Amino acid sequence: MEYFIDTHAHLLHNYDAKHLDDVAESGLVKQVWLLPLNLYVPEFNFAHDDEVLEVGKRYPGLFLPFGFIDYFKGPEQIDRMKEQGFVALKAIRPPLPYDDERYFPIYERAEALGMPILFHVGIISHRTREQLLKPVKTGPGNMHPNMLDGIADAFPKLKLIHGHQGVPWINELFESIFYYKNVSCTVTGLIDYDWLIHNLDRRTSFGEPFSSRMMFACDGFYGKEEYWKRILELATFTRMFYREVGRTWHWGATEKEFMHGNAERLFPEFTALLK
Repeated sequence: MEYFIDTHAHLLHNYDAKHLDDVAESGLVKQVWLLPLNLYVPEFNFAHDDEVLEVGKRYPGLFLPFGFIDYFKGPEQIDRMKEQGFVALKAIRPPLPYDDERYFPIYERAEALGMPILFHVGIISHRTREQLLKPVKTGPGNMHPNMLDGIADAFPKLKLIHGHQGVPWINELFESIFYYKNVSCTVTGLIDYDWLIHNLDRRTSFGEPFSSRMMFACDGFYGKEEYWKRILELATFTRMFYREVGRTWHWGATEKEFMHGNAERLFPEFTALLK
């Protein structure tokens, strides 16, 4: 199997370091974008910022540490995360809509420091308030895909990433991809394959095929062998879906572009970190 770049992944709390060594030596994955989830109670076993940063420093360029945006804090947190070694940012479950202008100072600092932001958009796993460490909205109402549009307009040099397709509001993703050069998408989670089949060959307002704005991801856990097997299954399936279905629909791109080429082209600052 040719290598892939996993553009949307998580780390297990108390991960198996030996397993991460095996992943690093496998040659199957060129880079993993690691996203912390600081909002969840410990029982869910999601690694927070500190462990993600630890792994990022242990495997420079391979596991990229994203810092968690705390919407209850100000823009100074972005400077701190940049100084600590985080290369990008993760946004999820804001208490107000993503595009509320009270959050603009955070995005302004991210743009100034060259830190892309991956936003969770659309449907989200069911959680009660007792399972969250902050008093945030439990449903997806503050995370519509089209909320990235106003941010993209206000901060045109800030790279914005739709984490997932934004189901059930997937046509809002269509608008983002159509208009904004600084917006891309990690395709993972609850994937609408029918939408992909019928839309990857469409063109943006600036002439690129939609397929050039989409990137492979698993949204899986790294840090334990059983989860790694599932990641490899998803990579194999996605490669074949893109190759075999794409032969009929002529999306204008190969599976190599979807599996790693788009990420390398859209985020050369990340691939430059590889040793």
